[in-house]
Amino acid sequence: MAKSLPDSIDLNSAVRKEWQLKGELLLSDLDRMPAELIHSTDALVKYEILFRQAKCGLGEAIIRIESNLELICQRSLEAFEFSLQTNNVIGFISKMEDEAELAADVSPSWVEGVQVDPKALLEDEILLLLPDIPVKPGAELDSQYMADHENETVEEETENPFAVLKDFK
Repeated sequence: MAKSLPDSIDLNSAVRKEWQLKGELLLSDLDRMPAELIHSTDALVKYEILFRQAKCGLGEAIIRIESNLELICQRSLEAFEFSLQTNNVIGFISKMEDEAELAADVSPSWVEGVQVDPKALLEDEILLLLPDIPVKPGAELDSQYMADHENETVEEETENPFAVLKDFK
């Protein structure tokens, strides 16, 4: 078990020895989280990464993540709790041809060289799980932001300059 994540690990050793990295980290430790969607970066993220050998590619990793994040509802701008859970298998590849050989339930992850950043793996998984537009269940849009289409006046149509051409038919 790892108390803190290393900056990089040797993928060959991790796969061959079937390493297991397990622990917790703060959401604020991750660099690429979208600040405009996250209300609080104090959330703890529980993770587990199990490396194993695979039939194709450079190996696989099973990534498990659990957390409760506070997101900002893009409809009401209120904070709400979002449960984050995943149990995903990643297949490491270094050639495009290897992607076609991966099992259907395995997500590809491109690796250059033999070094892998486990923190980046976790961050990628979290980014994939976050909704593009977080909406609090049951949230309604504040009416001050909505256009009132009933009171809009309909502009009269101006004369079409091509209307003369219809007579030429």
